[in-house]
Amino acid sequence: MLAPMQGLTNRALRQVFADTAQPDVLFTEFVRVRPRYGKKKLDDDAPLVTNADLQEAVATAGDIPLVVQVIGSIEDGAIDAVKLLVDEGVQHINVNMGCPWGRMTSVLAGGGMFKAPETVFPLLSALRKLVPGTLSVKTRAGLDDERQLFGVLPAFADAGLDFLVLHARTVQQKYKGDANHALTAELVDTCPYPIIANGDVRTAEDADHVLQQTHAAGLMLGRGAIADVHLFERIRGERGPCPTGVDRQRELAAHFSRLLTAFEGVFCGDTQVLHKLKESLAHVEDADQKKFIKRLKKARQVADAHSVLRDAMQQTPVNSNTYT
Repeated sequence: MLAPMQGLTNRALRQVFADTAQPDVLFTEFVRVRPRYGKKKLDDDAPLVTNADLQEAVATAGDIPLVVQVIGSIEDGAIDAVKLLVDEGVQHINVNMGCPWGRMTSVLAGGGMFKAPETVFPLLSALRKLVPGTLSVKTRAGLDDERQLFGVLPAFADAGLDFLVLHARTVQQKYKGDANHALTAELVDTCPYPIIANGDVRTAEDADHVLQQTHAAGLMLGRGAIADVHLFERIRGERGPCPTGVDRQRELAAHFSRLLTAFEGVFCGDTQVLHKLKESLAHVEDADQKKFIKRLKKARQVADAHSVLRDAMQQTPVNSNTYT
């Protein structure tokens, strides 16, 4: 599965991944529920879901299932928001119970749901009656205690989840430290539904290790896939290990060229298009590609970025069998 990543997994990027790497499942960025019933409620006529989020929620990529992630609480109107999404044709819903950033830890949404675990079952059981396809949760292990998740497992089972995605860190950790996949393995042994492992899978070797350790039903790839679009294929054994040097630069340039063109079709103006490109570039950490990535980040116009990418793709590959 390609992970839901705010600011990254928009419909343009999802289409590029669908065309290039063909993940088994795609996720949207989270759809925010706009408060209607809380302290900062909207006007009664204001939509619970913005037009932009709704457009993302219905933008499928071929036959690959699209799961729409929702972040919000009953108090905010999450149930009504999901009903709206389903009425627009959305089949699969995932509830975000792990976002570690900003507002989502100060209210009963995202990682903040751990502050009020009694709200989990009422929300999920109501959604189960609405969602025609799969209902799932993507969660952290807890706020600051990685055993906290085990207290809400009965609510997940009673609500009838189809699968659970665990990012094996706490909310407080954000992305620091290592993901504790011993917890993932414990969930696999405990839960009656499939567990998807998420966190620290950047190579095919990482994937093999996590699957062997946890016996999870599958993997969700996030930052590792953004840095290497071919990670899905490497895990499946359809492509060799990640190359280095000129071969890696050509591979990156080909991907970012496709991505840049896709962004031009969705976003408006050079500034917005390049901003989206740079959000993906930030996840490429190859030491030998720093100069190339820096040149791309310095582009002030889309045409300049295309020029840098063309130059990189025209380099003579070291391994002529790397590209097909």
